[in-house]
Amino acid sequence: MQPDLAPYYDAVINWKKRLAREMPLLEELARAAGGKILVPACGTGGHVVAIAQRGFEVLGFDADAGTMEFTRRRIDSAASAIAAAGGKAEVRLLAMENAADLHAEIDAAFCLGNALPGLSAEGQLLAALRCVASTLRQGGVFLTQNLNYDLRWQQRASEFPLLAGQTPREEILLAKFADYHADHINFHAVFLAREKPAGKWQAHARTSRQIPLFQKLLTDLAAQAGLGEFSFWGDYARSPFDPEKSHDLILAARKL
Repeated sequence: MQPDLAPYYDAVINWKKRLAREMPLLEELARAAGGKILVPACGTGGHVVAIAQRGFEVLGFDADAGTMEFTRRRIDSAASAIAAAGGKAEVRLLAMENAADLHAEIDAAFCLGNALPGLSAEGQLLAALRCVASTLRQGGVFLTQNLNYDLRWQQRASEFPLLAGQTPREEILLAKFADYHADHINFHAVFLAREKPAGKWQAHARTSRQIPLFQKLLTDLAAQAGLGEFSFWGDYARSPFDPEKSHDLILAARKL
């Protein structure tokens, strides 16, 4: 039986470094937009907690039950700091294409961590964007950060740097691979885990199907979802997006 992989994914993320890079832009947009923030596909909750600790009311959701249990524990651990800042954090088990069920009026939605390309079933990504857009008030902000697939599709990198981390009980290594097909990418994550101090290594693999989310495709789908006033950046410092050089594709938009 495969273990819950949420702690493994979280263990190989350098949250201190990542939040230092990402939060200045997210906080600036959030403060300009208002106090209610949505984090679709929130994963293990690092952004949910970080935004709530800056005094915002944050609702995150994800479609993986194990991940949501991990995130609830993270929120519980940060409850005092969140309360002291006047913030609030909550998460729900929900697929992005069902986000309209929230019946919310949100000031800003941040979909981060290359989440959108994984919505690869026919019509799934457009449905998800429409549902997330439906939660925004008129003029509300939508931001999504994904990899630059215009560049990745040309380079077709198949192997990626090894990542390492640890949970309270285990050492973790993550090896990542990709294979390319006519209209999608199969992305393979292989976790190696062993109990400390020197247990036996065990492997746990997960494969996800991704669509190549080119700038034009993302623009077209976002427009169909009722978003506009697009800005495209190549990083969180708001460098202009360059399809031939940028590592990321960040889209910022508003609900029309």
